[in-house]
Amino acid sequence: MRVSSHLLIRRDGEIVQFVGFEQRAWHAGVSSFQGRTRCNDFSIGIELEGTDNDAYSEAQYKSLVHVTKVIMHNYPAISLGRIVGHNDIAPGRKTDPGSSFDWAQYRQQLG
Repeated sequence: MRVSSHLLIRRDGEIVQFVGFEQRAWHAGVSSFQGRTRCNDFSIGIELEGTDNDAYSEAQYKSLVHVTKVIMHNYPAISLGRIVGHNDIAPGRKTDPGSSFDWAQYRQQLG
């Protein structure tokens, strides 16, 4: 199978990198974002360990905010409006991060 993400953030906040940011990962599948298809070709995929319905840990949010700030610093075209979930780029096929992900908290912590 060709399934991967650039990063995985475990429940304890550990960040595991599977694919370099300059390489294509296979996390989005059939997808589109702002009129462009094949999101794997131009996006960075971050997976959070967990389920759609269970709250994510504070350690995960802390690590996610940290890594997002690093990514945004190194890739200035990535703005808050361009950070979305799999459910946004492949609706009906993907549901993560799910209803338990606190987008408001995450965006507030990003500043």
